[in-house]
Amino acid sequence: MSKHDGRHDPDVSHEFGKDPDAPRAARDALRRLFPNDGAIADDVTLVASELVTNVVQHTDAGGVMEAWCDDPFVLKVTDFDIAPPSTQAEADEHGGRGLHIVDDLADDWGTTPRQHGKTVWATFDRERVDPAD
Repeated sequence: MSKHDGRHDPDVSHEFGKDPDAPRAARDALRRLFPNDGAIADDVTLVASELVTNVVQHTDAGGVMEAWCDDPFVLKVTDFDIAPPSTQAEADEHGGRGLHIVDDLADDWGTTPRQHGKTVWATFDRERVDPAD
Protein backbone atom coordinates (compact mmCIF):
# COMPACT_ATOMS: atom_id res chain seq x y z
CA MET A 1 0.00 0.00 0.00
CA SER A 2 1.62 3.23 -1.05
CA LYS A 3 -0.79 5.77 0.43
CA HIS A 4 -3.98 6.06 2.40
CA ASP A 5 -7.05 5.87 0.22
CA GLY A 6 -8.79 8.76 1.99
CA ARG A 7 -11.86 6.83 3.15
CA HIS A 8 -11.91 8.80 6.41
CA ASP A 9 -10.28 11.72 8.14
CA PRO A 10 -6.96 11.05 9.87
CA ASP A 11 -7.01 9.95 13.51
CA VAL A 12 -4.27 12.53 14.14
CA SER A 13 -3.60 15.69 12.18
CA HIS A 14 -0.76 17.80 13.57
CA GLU A 15 0.57 21.00 11.99
CA PHE A 16 4.10 22.02 12.88
CA GLY A 17 6.40 24.91 12.15
CA LYS A 18 10.12 25.18 11.54
CA ASP A 19 10.74 24.61 15.23
CA PRO A 20 13.36 22.43 16.92
CA ASP A 21 10.61 21.13 19.28
CA ALA A 22 8.46 19.93 16.34
CA PRO A 23 9.69 16.29 16.42
CA ARG A 24 8.87 15.99 20.14
CA ALA A 25 5.44 17.54 19.60
CA ALA A 26 4.80 15.08 16.74
CA ARG A 27 5.69 12.12 18.98
CA ASP A 28 3.40 13.50 21.70
CA ALA A 29 0.54 13.88 19.19
CA LEU A 30 0.86 10.20 18.23
CA ARG A 31 1.15 8.78 21.77
CA ARG A 32 -2.62 8.85 22.37
CA LEU A 33 -3.01 6.38 19.49
CA PHE A 34 -1.00 3.80 21.44
CA PRO A 35 -2.52 3.65 24.95
CA ASN A 36 -1.15 0.14 25.45
CA ASP A 37 1.98 0.74 23.38
CA GLY A 38 2.07 -2.29 21.10
CA ALA A 39 4.66 -3.70 18.77
CA ILE A 40 4.65 -0.73 16.40
CA ALA A 41 4.35 2.24 18.80
CA ASP A 42 8.10 2.87 19.07
CA ASP A 43 8.64 2.38 15.33
CA VAL A 44 5.83 4.78 14.36
CA THR A 45 6.93 7.50 16.78
CA LEU A 46 10.59 7.22 15.74
CA VAL A 47 9.70 7.38 12.03
CA ALA A 48 7.42 10.37 12.67
CA SER A 49 10.22 12.09 14.56
CA GLU A 50 12.69 11.47 11.72
CA LEU A 51 10.30 12.69 9.01
CA VAL A 52 9.37 15.84 10.93
CA THR A 53 13.05 16.49 11.68
CA ASN A 54 13.79 16.29 7.94
CA VAL A 55 11.14 18.93 7.25
CA VAL A 56 12.48 21.21 9.99
CA GLN A 57 16.10 20.84 8.88
CA HIS A 58 15.75 20.78 5.09
CA THR A 59 12.82 23.04 4.19
CA ASP A 60 11.95 26.71 4.68
CA ALA A 61 8.68 26.05 6.52
CA GLY A 62 6.90 23.45 8.60
CA GLY A 63 4.35 20.92 7.50
CA VAL A 64 1.55 18.59 8.51
CA MET A 65 1.74 15.11 10.01
CA GLU A 66 -1.28 12.82 9.65
CA ALA A 67 -1.89 9.30 10.92
CA TRP A 68 -4.57 6.66 10.39
CA CYS A 69 -4.98 3.78 12.88
CA ASP A 70 -5.99 1.33 10.20
CA ASP A 71 -4.28 -1.88 9.22
CA PRO A 72 -1.79 -1.05 7.98
CA PHE A 73 -1.16 1.98 10.19
CA VAL A 74 -0.51 4.93 7.83
CA LEU A 75 1.71 7.91 8.64
CA LYS A 76 2.14 10.90 6.31
CA VAL A 77 4.27 14.01 6.63
CA THR A 78 3.59 16.73 4.06
CA ASP A 79 5.77 19.78 3.48
CA PHE A 80 5.85 22.64 0.99
CA ASP A 81 9.22 21.98 -0.64
CA ILE A 82 9.07 20.28 -4.04
CA ALA A 83 12.57 18.78 -3.73
CA PRO A 84 12.34 15.03 -3.11
CA PRO A 85 13.91 13.71 0.09
CA SER A 86 17.33 12.20 -0.33
CA THR A 87 19.44 9.77 1.59
CA GLN A 88 23.02 10.75 2.09
CA ALA A 89 25.35 8.10 0.78
CA GLU A 90 26.97 7.88 4.19
CA ALA A 91 25.69 8.95 7.59
CA ASP A 92 27.98 11.00 9.79
CA GLU A 93 27.88 12.62 13.23
CA HIS A 94 25.72 15.44 11.82
CA GLY A 95 22.94 13.26 10.46
CA GLY A 96 22.05 11.40 7.32
CA ARG A 97 20.39 8.46 9.07
CA GLY A 98 16.74 9.60 8.94
CA LEU A 99 15.50 7.91 5.79
CA HIS A 100 17.63 4.84 6.50
CA ILE A 101 15.79 4.54 9.81
CA VAL A 102 12.45 4.97 8.02
CA ASP A 103 13.45 2.25 5.56
CA ASP A 104 14.44 -0.11 8.38
CA LEU A 105 11.33 0.40 10.54
CA ALA A 106 8.42 0.93 8.15
CA ASP A 107 6.93 -1.98 6.24
CA ASP A 108 6.66 0.28 3.19
CA TRP A 109 7.37 3.95 2.52
CA GLY A 110 7.74 6.42 -0.29
CA THR A 111 7.02 9.91 -1.50
CA THR A 112 4.16 11.48 -3.37
CA PRO A 113 4.84 14.76 -5.18
CA ARG A 114 2.29 17.52 -4.64
CA GLN A 115 1.69 20.68 -6.63
CA HIS A 116 3.28 22.75 -3.85
CA GLY A 117 5.44 20.21 -2.04
CA LYS A 118 5.53 16.51 -1.27
CA THR A 119 4.23 13.88 1.12
CA VAL A 120 6.48 11.25 2.62
CA TRP A 121 4.37 8.29 3.77
CA ALA A 122 5.08 5.14 5.71
CA THR A 123 2.96 2.11 6.53
CA PHE A 124 3.24 -0.29 9.45
CA ASP A 125 1.61 -3.73 9.70
CA ARG A 126 -0.42 -3.64 12.92
CA GLU A 127 -0.25 -7.44 13.19
CA ARG A 128 3.53 -7.71 13.06
CA VAL A 129 5.16 -9.81 15.71
CA ASP A 130 7.64 -8.17 18.05
CA PRO A 131 11.00 -9.88 17.41
CA ALA A 132 11.58 -10.01 21.18
CA ASP A 133 8.56 -12.33 21.64
